Amino acid sequence: MVITILMILYTLLSFGIGWYFYSHRRRPFLVFHPENTPALSHVLSGGGIVLMVIGLISAVATILNNTIFISIILLVGVIAIISIQLILVHWFPKG
Repeated sequence: MVITILMILYTLLSFGIGWYFYSHRRRPFLVFHPENTPALSHVLSGGGIVLMVIGLISAVATILNNTIFISIILLVGVIAIISIQLILVHWFPKG
């Protein structure tokens, strides 16, 4: 039961962050300005789509309640989020 609740939260977070990235690919957010940098806009677009797909797949994993499938999607999600964060560091302002 606890795993199901945590997976629902993970699904919502993954899909929500993906939607946020995708919706901000043409307007500024936090310290980033993708409207001035086409490469950053593409990173946000691709990263947003990847995270939304991971969110949808994690919803399926939650419904199926298969431990191996849940573990795999969690690992893939963590790798995707870390990769996107490491890519975004390139555009972080060097104040």
